[in-house]
Amino acid sequence: MKFVRLIVPWLLVIVIVLAALYLPDLGPERYKDFDSLFAHERGRQGIAGYEIAIIKNGEIVFNKAYGFDGQRKALERSTPLYLGPASEILTGTLLCQFVNQKKISLDVPIAQFIPELASLKARRSGAASLDMPLTLRQLAAHRVAFPEKDLPNYDPEATGLEAGLPDPELFLRSHFPTENYTRSRLSYRIVGAILEKESNKTFSELLESMITIPLGMYLTTAKPTSLEHIAVGSGSFFGLTFPYLEQVPYDAAPSDGIVTTSEDMAKFLKFIVSPERGEWIPGLTSSQTPRLYQPLYKDGDTGFGWRILNSKEGRYIFQGGSIRGYSSRIVIYPERNAAIVILCSQNGIIISNFLLPMLVSCAEQILFNGESRRPFPTQRAEIVAGIIFVIYLLSILLQIQSSYSWARDLVKYRETSMSQFYARFALVRTIIGLVVRIVVVVLAPFVIGALVGRAVSYQEIIAFEPGIASMLMTALLFGVLRNTSRLVMVGRLRHS
Repeated sequence: MKFVRLIVPWLLVIVIVLAALYLPDLGPERYKDFDSLFAHERGRQGIAGYEIAIIKNGEIVFNKAYGFDGQRKALERSTPLYLGPASEILTGTLLCQFVNQKKISLDVPIAQFIPELASLKARRSGAASLDMPLTLRQLAAHRVAFPEKDLPNYDPEATGLEAGLPDPELFLRSHFPTENYTRSRLSYRIVGAILEKESNKTFSELLESMITIPLGMYLTTAKPTSLEHIAVGSGSFFGLTFPYLEQVPYDAAPSDGIVTTSEDMAKFLKFIVSPERGEWIPGLTSSQTPRLYQPLYKDGDTGFGWRILNSKEGRYIFQGGSIRGYSSRIVIYPERNAAIVILCSQNGIIISNFLLPMLVSCAEQILFNGESRRPFPTQRAEIVAGIIFVIYLLSILLQIQSSYSWARDLVKYRETSMSQFYARFALVRTIIGLVVRIVVVVLAPFVIGALVGRAVSYQEIIAFEPGIASMLMTALLFGVLRNTSRLVMVGRLRHS
């Protein structure tokens, strides 16, 4: 009976995995147009909704919306969504405009603008924190050592991952605090504050007067209250969506909280990668736009808000990431006069760091090669993971229910010399398992806080990635309950 109870959950898992592998996957094997790609993949990847715009050779060749927001309202290409960490590219453009107009210098210490930030230290790639004044160039390039606990007035109060990276290894390398070259979402928040101080205008006024109104981006703003309707963001739980009603604080706009539409971003990106001759906005002419995506340092990977990675295929220039309820991915190909933007009404690690980059890659293949292979079906994997998780929890509950018989057998084994080793091993393993699970639960906020660059709570962890976070936390806590119940029963039997 014990063997059957042990093997049945694993048999169910095997059946589910085989079903997931062999059930037919609807949809074309290859995509040859953007509409079929994004229409089919929204369902296959379990994404609530998104807006897409694609630019090539100075023309907007595709601009469409699919799906719905957190309240199941249909998205249109003119539906405003939070841009999230990609807000940095607009803040960086403002900074570049100020520099071109000689209103500000990149190499002036930021303490000249905001004296209370004199304690911030600069960092160099591959070097420890330097005992030297932090300049605006270093701040914009994310070369800064942030003692964030000493900067409560600059806490952006927005959870999420900055600048979603195209692979997890790069993400981890750039976020661990032990690295010498890290990124923080506070950088462009402070850049925005400096621009406000130097111009005596609010960040929203600067954005409107210098970028959005000149380019006709009338639904892009750093003041969301000025818009009648903004799509409600959503989270996901094993393919199911639910709304997030919280809004990003206004002060966080330069790094997180600009609201825009795919129509407006298409206008902005068209100006960046394919400006018409003689076209300009204040402080930035068509011939100066390439400066936006050049590294601020020769050995750096950041321009004026843009991330720049070099590979054998050429430069990969992008920005994106997640805040609570929203994700985005923006990639430009300036040498080929092209750009792709996806704005999503859903957030999460998987969406911002895997799904949106994957969809951009597929669109890139269609854009330049004429077709793309069908990507991995993430929603199916999430459903399988959810079912396996439920089976695992049921097996844990059965083990908790049978804790007394487990402990009774263990005590019985200890009474025979042949089984003493097994009994001791099982007891030690149970104790170690209990301690490890408790340590993981306790340290989780600290480890994840180190990754995202700021202190986080359990609520924020679960809110940002509900499926993965709740699954792991529940599994750990149920494991703690099982091991505790077994140890309690062993103790009672020994003293009886």
